Amino acid sequence: MAEQLPKQEREPEQGPKTISEHASGSIHSDPFIRSFLERTPKDVAESFTDAQLLQLKLMFGTRAKARHAIDFRTVIGGFGWNYYLVFLFGRNRRELTRAEEKAANAGRVLVLLLSSFVLFSIVITSLYLLKSFLGIDLLPNFSLGLWSWLNS
Repeated sequence: MAEQLPKQEREPEQGPKTISEHASGSIHSDPFIRSFLERTPKDVAESFTDAQLLQLKLMFGTRAKARHAIDFRTVIGGFGWNYYLVFLFGRNRRELTRAEEKAANAGRVLVLLLSSFVLFSIVITSLYLLKSFLGIDLLPNFSLGLWSWLNS
């Protein structure tokens, strides 16, 4: 019967290397992967293959700094406390979830209703002022007083 080698003495599986591994060496030299493996229990950390680690980095690794129209970052504090302040503004380039899509549509409807109300108010006020300027009296003995207030 063949003798079973302990886990540490077994040869690691040699899977196909990715382009990034060929260019930069082992995936284990990546700062994100090193930090991840340091926080993982040793027996679990040793069980990951290079392909699994690469997928973890692609899914959860830090991204390059995205471009924003406004990107303001600073630290505020003193006397033993610090808070960071970040203000980002730019186009949303990611896919929205169903809940986010519903919220975005509700926001669009709200903006459309508010814009329509403002436009309607401007048109009605302009027509009222035009009526008053031309001297048309639709309701005898009634005036909002806007025309007389503007003339004074």
